[in-house]
Amino acid sequence: MREIFIKYNPYKVETNILIDGKPVKANSALQVDDRRLQEWIEELPQILVDECNTKSFKVKFHGTILDYEDLVSVAREAKEKGIQITCEHIPAKEVKDKEKAIEQIFHDIQNGPFEELKQPDVKRAFEMAASSDFEVNVVATMSAGKSTLINALLRKKMMPAKQEACTATITKIKDKDLDTFRATAYDQNGNLLVAHPELTFSMMESLNGNPAVSTVQVDGDIPFVSSDDISLVLVDTPGPNNSRDPEHKAATYRMLSESSKTVVLYILNATQLAVNDDNDLLNHVADSMRVGGKQSKDRFVFVVNKLDDFKQGEDSVGQSIEKVRKYLEDKGIKNPNIYPAAALPALDIRTSLKDVDLKNINLMDDDIDPNILEAIMKIRKLNRNQELHLETYAPLTPSIRGEITSELAAAKESKDQITEALIHTGIIPIESAIRMYVAKYAKTAKIKNIVDTFSKKLESAKSFENTKQEIVSNQNKQKEILEQINSIKSKLKSGEEAKKFKAMVDAINYDKEIATIADSILKEAQKKITSQTSNLESKLTRRDAESLCQLFVKFTESLQAEIQIKLENVITNHVEKSAQDLLNQYKQKISKLAHDVKIGAVELNPFEILDGEMDGLSQLTNLVGTLTKTEKVKVGEEWVANSSKAWYKPWTWFQESGEYKDVYEKKEYVDSSELTQKFFAPIQKQLFNNRDSAVDYAKKQSSQIKKAFSKKFVELDEVLDKKLEELEGFATDNQNVEKMIKETKSRLEWLENIQSRTQSILDI
Repeated sequence: MREIFIKYNPYKVETNILIDGKPVKANSALQVDDRRLQEWIEELPQILVDECNTKSFKVKFHGTILDYEDLVSVAREAKEKGIQITCEHIPAKEVKDKEKAIEQIFHDIQNGPFEELKQPDVKRAFEMAASSDFEVNVVATMSAGKSTLINALLRKKMMPAKQEACTATITKIKDKDLDTFRATAYDQNGNLLVAHPELTFSMMESLNGNPAVSTVQVDGDIPFVSSDDISLVLVDTPGPNNSRDPEHKAATYRMLSESSKTVVLYILNATQLAVNDDNDLLNHVADSMRVGGKQSKDRFVFVVNKLDDFKQGEDSVGQSIEKVRKYLEDKGIKNPNIYPAAALPALDIRTSLKDVDLKNINLMDDDIDPNILEAIMKIRKLNRNQELHLETYAPLTPSIRGEITSELAAAKESKDQITEALIHTGIIPIESAIRMYVAKYAKTAKIKNIVDTFSKKLESAKSFENTKQEIVSNQNKQKEILEQINSIKSKLKSGEEAKKFKAMVDAINYDKEIATIADSILKEAQKKITSQTSNLESKLTRRDAESLCQLFVKFTESLQAEIQIKLENVITNHVEKSAQDLLNQYKQKISKLAHDVKIGAVELNPFEILDGEMDGLSQLTNLVGTLTKTEKVKVGEEWVANSSKAWYKPWTWFQESGEYKDVYEKKEYVDSSELTQKFFAPIQKQLFNNRDSAVDYAKKQSSQIKKAFSKKFVELDEVLDKKLEELEGFATDNQNVEKMIKETKSRLEWLENIQSRTQSILDI
């Protein structure tokens, strides 16, 4: 048996692996660099077998409980392949410990001796790092029970829930500590239409039915999470074919794309699988899950709903779940996380039965509300029928399963039938899955973000204090010091230096790279179009031709949305890369100003002095989110050349024309090849046009980001100039040398203490 030691720090995303006490070789597959554990943990058993030439291992894991449970899960799966892995856990500091330490440090900084660390921009940076929104997107086809599930999670009847498709808007529900829910509604152009300070079910129903409303923003309490955590946002999206706003379909594909890290609740109707509407979406999900390792798998939670409708002896919950698993695997979705649910009983328990005492209910009473009676009968069915104990089928981690088992035992002991039934509905495991993902991925990233924010500000302040200390400690070199400061100031103001930097900025270009990637995306789209038009009958009846066109329309809408998102990602990656290059260019410029310039033991480095001020540069990359916003254009009645078309408005690529109608009405039979050629020819032509539009758009956005950076660089030059003037004052003040030395020493000691505490936050 080989002994393996793994230390994994999810905050720094650092891994240290030893085999029998020795570091792994440089060319080992266990050199996982800065990859998150979930990206490589599933490969671990086979790597160990290949490199150690044995199938028996003892693994000691030093890390958080959630990461350890991933290792245990992998070990369990490896056992089925004949690989024996015994796991031992060495505890580490968990997220909650880190959050307390962060709050205390921020409090100390705000009460410390550095005024520049108390400025509004520092507070804003902390708040931005600490309060990032985290979206949970709820997706479903018609009649899967999506709105009912959301209402069950909210413990309030808020979203309209009918048998027909009833969600035509995008509704974003953000968790906030409020006694009531409030809402604002917007049209397709983002204009505010109406605000409701106290949102009711009927108001929400009215907003959803209003064709002018495109998006509804809701604030209110999401009970299963704390607003002290990540700001959770539940996003209720329209079904694949139920959007009145074409951007909605693009939004759905955007959050499903591989670049997204949001949680997706994909709801399936247990009584009605293999709906055509699922096909394109699930294929897109499969593509996303193929990259990113276990994290990509974890973020998709497949909820199989309406299992409470099964009849004992006639239907099997276990077989139904396996049927769903096979259905998803046929779509390319391997090892899906399937959570069975009975959303309607869960909602009834949390609303209609919230204040009902079952002990005082007489089921034979003629005056009992029929809805209450039906809900009570569902409770009895869930509690008495062991097959409907849905929590037992959920893929829970040992710690979460232990919590739910304890809660269930307590409910049984106190004869609390309502709580017992609620657990059996499967709603609590779904809530736990969301919380687990947030804790495992979003919270650890948030903590790293906050520490980085602190560290940059502290390091900048420390560098400045060190420089001041060296200046006042080297009064005998006053003339030399002043010359060096003035040299840097003159270089800053030099027109030649500015020209050189401008030339470097202008030289940044990724046009060729953009064009190559865009070409590959469009080639893939062409393949998908070809697959739609192959193997058709040569002659079609008019009815078959009409049905085929309906399928083509659905396929094309999905293809358009998919291409839009892929091109958006190309632009996003391009601009982010340009932004990072610009930042690196500026760092080089600043560093060159003080090349080999030293005062005493400290290098006078303007970049270090300014580093904490440069956070605004990275924030400019957030412009990326606005670069791909769309402009809505009214579609005409005929197919005409439209000069206002743009690559990022796929719904304007084609429009219905009389020619199609004439074909259907005037001919008894339709030639399938002619039909497909006429249907897809303009689309294929537009694909090529949009490739050029995408490249042109990338150039324009790159130019805008360069202008924004150049403006920011001018501001930073001004900040640096002021700091150099302050240093100049220290160099010329000969009256208060001892006082200044004492003050800078005290301030440095305070900074070093805060820095040490800040860096220790990321330790486990």
